[in-house]
Amino acid sequence: MVLTYGFLQGTFGLPYGGYCVRPLQLSDIVLSADNPSLSMFCVLGKYNEVLKWLQGNDRMVANLCTAQDTFTHDLTVEVYNKSSTLSRMLRGVKGIDAQLVIRIARVWDRDAMDQPGIAGPSRQFKPMLRVLVPSGITLSEIKDELERAELHTLLDATRDKNLLDVVLTRVSTRGSAQSGDIQAAPLPRYQRSIEQPPRYT
Repeated sequence: MVLTYGFLQGTFGLPYGGYCVRPLQLSDIVLSADNPSLSMFCVLGKYNEVLKWLQGNDRMVANLCTAQDTFTHDLTVEVYNKSSTLSRMLRGVKGIDAQLVIRIARVWDRDAMDQPGIAGPSRQFKPMLRVLVPSGITLSEIKDELERAELHTLLDATRDKNLLDVVLTRVSTRGSAQSGDIQAAPLPRYQRSIEQPPRYT
């Protein structure tokens, strides 16, 4: 699987499947719950290559505040396994085909991994990893948190005081998305196409 990244499209609001729309240039990633085209960012590829790509990027991922009640000010990072069980057994976790999704956290994300009765749009997809991180984190810091996470167990990095201090210092230095100091990654211009989008796998 060739590594690709971009804003996740074509999922009807779900954090799985679909396809990536690559921005014209990768700058700071500003997610907006009020704009479906900018609500989720994804990276597709071999999991070890995804981690390597994250490690080499110091771009900041920010959450543009929204008035919708079900969203929080934090971010949810999820990793979905796109390989077969046999492939995972033979190659290990880092050798699987993976889909990493960064999205604005929902109010139920903190409990959904551990409580099967919790309702939520991502519950049925069972991510392999889920990490809650503060808005303003960098991609390389997300990689560090993913490596600390355990399979099928929520890691709440928003309670890490050291990480919060680093993020707050960065955000106060670089400004906020509302003030325009953060340069969001622009999407390419819309072009009508007769080709169908990729099928779900």
